[in-house]
This record gives sequence, C-alpha cells and structure tokens, in this order.
Amino acid sequence: MTKTQDLTESLEMYLKTIYLIELRKRAARVTDIAHDLGVIASSVTGALRTLSKRGLINYAPYDIITLTDEGLVVAKEIMKKYGAMRDFLIKVLGIEESAAEEEACHMEHRMSEVVFQRLLHFVKYYETCPVEKVRWNEELGYFCSREDLDCEHCVQHVRIAAPKKIGTKSSAGSRQTDN
Repeated sequence: MTKTQDLTESLEMYLKTIYLIELRKRAARVTDIAHDLGVIASSVTGALRTLSKRGLINYAPYDIITLTDEGLVVAKEIMKKYGAMRDFLIKVLGIEESAAEEEACHMEHRMSEVVFQRLLHFVKYYETCPVEKVRWNEELGYFCSREDLDCEHCVQHVRIAAPKKIGTKSSAGSRQTDN
C-alpha cells in the first residue's frame, strides 16, 4: 500500500472514481469521471496524466481509461479504508448513512495503515463478538443489551478494563486520582 502514501487526496478520489466507474461500465471516459466528481472535463486531464505517469491507470487522450493492475490494488485499498470507516461511523457511532458516507470519504485519505488495520479488527470484533452487545440508540445514547447488567461478566470474558471509580485501586495497583 505504499503507493497511496504519495498520492494526494484529489488523486485518490480520481483513482476511486475510475474504479467505481469500471465496476459499472468496465472502462471510464473523461466525461464519466468529470460527471461523478462534479468537475469540468478539462480539469480531469492533469490528474489522469499524473496517475498514468505513476503507472496506476492506462490513459491516452480521447480514449477509454482503465486501472492498471497496480492501480487496481491501490483503488481497492482506498475502498477498504472507506468501507471500514463508513461501517464504524454507522454501526458503532450511529451516524446517519449519508452523513457517514460523506465523512468516510474525507477520512479515508488521511488514515494510516496502523489505524486502518485496527479499525478493521475493531469493526469485525464489534459485529461478531457474542458477549458484547453495546449499541448506539438515538434516544438513549450507548446502551448494553445484556439483561443482567453484569459488567464484571463482560470485563472477565472480553478482557477489557472495567470502569474505574475515583479513589480505587487500578488493576496495576496504583491509586486513581480525581484528575
């Protein structure tokens, strides 16, 4: 994924757009890209030249545009980041779908590989963990669906830190303060 590290947000958006158009039409044209990005066709050319020079797309003026094998790998990585962030915003934070899609689109470009991998693992855990049933509710905020409300059960089985009360000893033996 080193190729995305030197791409600007704008170039990543072009790559992602070409990828999505290819899924629909098998190849993209300048007019398709301009339409999907909401820009004029003449502004697309510079980005396409740059992506072509970097070996990420096949491009010639007035011809169809396709991703190279390397471009496909990079575009899929961008889409994975987008999907992970979108899922997190919707499923964990309870953000409305259209707002989550817009936010995820901005965040995908700035996410490091470490954050991306941890986010993927967290979303997978969140969706599959049989013990934790904490969810977002618009009226209540976060809530736990465990009927017995036995937080210690979750702490023991999920191995997360229990909420600490001010002035009690932590698991490491140090005293919590009022800070």
